[in-house]
Amino acid sequence: MGARKRMQPTKVQAVVMGIFALALLANNTVAVMFEGRRATLAYWILQILDLALLLMSIWWYRRAAKTPPTRS
Repeated sequence: MGARKRMQPTKVQAVVMGIFALALLANNTVAVMFEGRRATLAYWILQILDLALLLMSIWWYRRAAKTPPTRS
């Protein structure tokens, strides 16, 4: 019985990463839209990074769904 390959993400890891990315995205959006803070350059950089994190989690989920983790 071998160990699981660490480079292959699981569906749970991808879903948790997606939930985390959505929470960050919502938190930043609420801060600008409802609290009236200015949308500075730092805000837009953070939003771009959050979107990249969300897209990465979707890619990880698709990758995990296509090839489930195997034991070596």
